[in-house]
Amino acid sequence: MSSTSVIEHASDSTEEDCDLVRISAEIDPQSLVAELAECMAITVNAIVKIGAIIRRLEILEFDIEALKLPNLNYFRRVAHGKMIPELFVSLVGAPGVLRNVSRLPIPDQQRIASGKPVKVILRGGDHMLIRVEDMTNEQARQVFASDHIRSDSQQASWLVERSQNVTIAVSASVVMIDRKRHGIVVGDTFISATDLAGYLGSLAEK
Repeated sequence: MSSTSVIEHASDSTEEDCDLVRISAEIDPQSLVAELAECMAITVNAIVKIGAIIRRLEILEFDIEALKLPNLNYFRRVAHGKMIPELFVSLVGAPGVLRNVSRLPIPDQQRIASGKPVKVILRGGDHMLIRVEDMTNEQARQVFASDHIRSDSQQASWLVERSQNVTIAVSASVVMIDRKRHGIVVGDTFISATDLAGYLGSLAEK
């Protein structure tokens, strides 16, 4: 590394340290929120740039797979205009949910990335409004089809079909209570308390 590069690297590190000190001393929440939004915008721009680089490398017939980049499939979708980068940024911490929504039409992706809560139908006809990033993988499978957001009636049908197809054929000794997730674990399968109540309720239906 040249002396110039060393000096530039040291300068960048010093600036980053100063930023961290300044942030740790900030007392105005709105200033922090504004800076957070600025950082998120930088992240989105970086993903767009990554997508453009990947697309160009593909045109040049470079073996991108050899780089073993994490989330390569998502970056490819961004590069080809099939996924908005804001969706990746908002759901990267929920990979199971991101997998369910990454192939939705762009308008649906934009709605999800905006943070607006989505209606989740419950057994019995009630519903909850949940932000997508807070959904369980099971809720995401219920709400999102491969190419659209399911309507209330479609979600209700999905719940009915699922309850009819669930079969538990194991001894009681392998059923464990999962208090953290509010449900039970049967073998390798987690069943929420809400779903379990629905299954038991269906037994009483005539």
